[in-house]
Amino acid sequence: MKLPAFPIIIAIIILLTVKLGATVAQAEVGNEYVVKAAMVRNFAKFTHWPENSPAKDGNATMTVCLMGDESLLESFAGIRGKTVEGRTIELKWIDNLTGLTDCDLLFVNRESRANMARIMEAVGNRPILTIGETREFTRAGGMITFFLNKGRIRFRINPEAARHSGLKLSSSLLELATIVHQHSSKQIQ
Repeated sequence: MKLPAFPIIIAIIILLTVKLGATVAQAEVGNEYVVKAAMVRNFAKFTHWPENSPAKDGNATMTVCLMGDESLLESFAGIRGKTVEGRTIELKWIDNLTGLTDCDLLFVNRESRANMARIMEAVGNRPILTIGETREFTRAGGMITFFLNKGRIRFRINPEAARHSGLKLSSSLLELATIVHQHSSKQIQ
């Protein structure tokens, strides 16, 4: 018994399209994190750490800690070795809260959403620039969070959280952001 060729060809095309679509979606997510990594570096350029912070201790490195999916190290690799105010960026993936002590910046991946309250509690008022990518991040005490708007990566800033940690964010950076307040009940864009 011979099967008609047309349905088999259609099935193969559908399988290839689904597989190719998944690959393209994965590539888009990877590119999203490459863009976010570049933005994280720029956030550091527009942030002033207090004189008594680890970021000002004479260390020649700026440690960007990544929490969540370990593949973030690969996506953020483009900023490794780049400089911010004469300090070379070093990447560090952390899987527990004890690793926070060396961080100048902390990027919290959406995979860590369930632990957000514990993460923010562990950071406390330390001068660590906290950056996330969930709607709740800035409301939970995070300083900057990414969001998509019309296919473009945008960011929100909670200036109160930065102030409580002794960080000063440039007015140029604040002008580009959507400003949110930690305890506001106002709907976020």
